[in-house]
Amino acid sequence: MLKKYWWLILIIILAIILGLSFCQQDDPAPLVCTEPLLPEDGAEIPYGADLMTFAFTEIEGIALYHLNIQTPSGHLITFELDDTQVERIISTFTEPGENTWYVEALNDDREIICTSDSFTFFTVQEPKPVPEIEEEPEPIPTFTPTPEPLICVQPLTPEDGAELPNIGKVIFSWTEMDDATEYILEITMPSGNIVSFESDKAEIARYMEAFEQGGEYQWSITSMNTDGEEICESVVLAFTKPLLPANAPQSEGQPPEEPPPGGVE
Repeated sequence: MLKKYWWLILIIILAIILGLSFCQQDDPAPLVCTEPLLPEDGAEIPYGADLMTFAFTEIEGIALYHLNIQTPSGHLITFELDDTQVERIISTFTEPGENTWYVEALNDDREIICTSDSFTFFTVQEPKPVPEIEEEPEPIPTFTPTPEPLICVQPLTPEDGAELPNIGKVIFSWTEMDDATEYILEITMPSGNIVSFESDKAEIARYMEAFEQGGEYQWSITSMNTDGEEICESVVLAFTKPLLPANAPQSEGQPPEEPPPGGVE
């Protein structure tokens, strides 16, 4: 029986051997696909930027590509391209976070030939601007200039510390002042009493007989304007005089009477 079908057994054995040899043949080399270029893997893209460039290598004989972008929420966005470089508006990717992108190459029958490696880029949400706090400018210090001291009238005669006689006429004089229309001579007695004399000139004549007290006197000038208001007061000067003789009393502050013309009748 076996001899009758030996040829059939031989065919089966040959078929098994051929099948095993076919299965042991090496797999065909994988198709080299396009490679992502831009944006670089891990790039950070400001959300506020205008445009973003995608670029990848070209495959010979391929005229159609799919640019696939998977957003952080998992939403897949696909752009069909006939070129290996394209610009896309950043606001297309409305979610901040990690985006994954890759490219598919298609043949003329719109069949996917190969798929590139995956790159990622991060859409960085710009921080909200911190409102600027307007600081009030520091007040500029204002300096009020110190007014120059008013130069008042200056006493001239008698000189400060002068020793005056008991009898005789003494001229009290001082410098003139432009705005002054009247001057007041004030003399302070050794007792502290004050007598005043007015003049529209820069001098007044006084008789020493009128001042009975011996000792130190002080005197100063006050200048007045046309409205009778005080402008300023001069410095204070001093003079001294001896006591009057006991037999020649005079009223304080009053000059002696002058004899009539031609002598005493």
